[in-house]
Amino acid sequence: MLLWVLFSIITAAVLLAILRPLARAGGEGELDERLFDREVYRDQLFELERDRQRGTIATSEAEAARHEIARRLLKTDGTAHAPYRAEGALRRLALVASIVALPVFAVSFYLLRGSPHLEGVPYALRLANAEANRDFHALIVKVENQLAAHPTDAEGWRVLAPAYRSLGRYDDAARAYAGALTHGKPDATLLSDRGEVLVMAAQGLVTGEAAQSFQDALKLDARNPKARYFAGLALLQEGKPEEALRLWQALLRDAPPDAPWRALVESQIAGAGGQQQGRMIASMVDGLAQRLDRDGNDLDGWLKLARARMVMGETDKARAALDRASALFKSDSNAMVRIEELRRELN
Repeated sequence: MLLWVLFSIITAAVLLAILRPLARAGGEGELDERLFDREVYRDQLFELERDRQRGTIATSEAEAARHEIARRLLKTDGTAHAPYRAEGALRRLALVASIVALPVFAVSFYLLRGSPHLEGVPYALRLANAEANRDFHALIVKVENQLAAHPTDAEGWRVLAPAYRSLGRYDDAARAYAGALTHGKPDATLLSDRGEVLVMAAQGLVTGEAAQSFQDALKLDARNPKARYFAGLALLQEGKPEEALRLWQALLRDAPPDAPWRALVESQIAGAGGQQQGRMIASMVDGLAQRLDRDGNDLDGWLKLARARMVMGETDKARAALDRASALFKSDSNAMVRIEELRRELN
């Protein structure tokens, strides 16, 4: 019962907020405007008489102007307000009827077509029936709750990772894949899937962490197609198109004719080294630079950015990236050694 009362109050408040300006737009507003006009016309009569006395206007012209102003003044006076008062009354009556009729109509329609007798579904019950009802979001929450209680459940992480990926939560998917790998048996498929979501999170750039994941996958399965493809993409982004082409051509030779990813690899081979590929690489490099501006605690990212700038002939930007990395990692001696090694290559 309390819920229905609350709904009624909310409905009345919304209707009042919507209809109140409309109620004021006609009756009171038009009356105020006519009162204003009346004062203006009276002032005009006063000014006209003063001009006549000063002799700045002829008597005949003054009389004609007085008659016209008087005619207009009469329109704003006396019974002239009656139509507007009647119209305002009708408008207010219509608004009151709307305030009453709309909620009544809504409630009646719901009682006729809706299901007011059904009880709300408790959150716990929704989670319990998530799988049977194919409630995707509730299923994710259910698995998350299970993993909170049992964080070493590798199978739970394995289920959660692709769910996160389908929602575009690539960082969460990468952490879920890492959980599956940490608490389960090393798997080339899991490693390549983790590398792929890291690439997605970096807007198409194969970061150092992603490249390492693909290399680890290839150590377990040298023929893993996803790891081979992204390893080639990493080479291309590092300015090594010949090595990337060799890797992709070998991948196609080993692939079955109906492999769903064959067309993708063929298009990469066709575009390697071309202008379109160059634009794609430039876009990826810019994306990496933007990510590092937001979170610069990624030494491999800075080194990769500097190398990419060098390959693209952007020497000044490469030096700027190394300078920024030096400032961020000046207290890390191992990091400074790697930065200076790359700086010597640049010079």
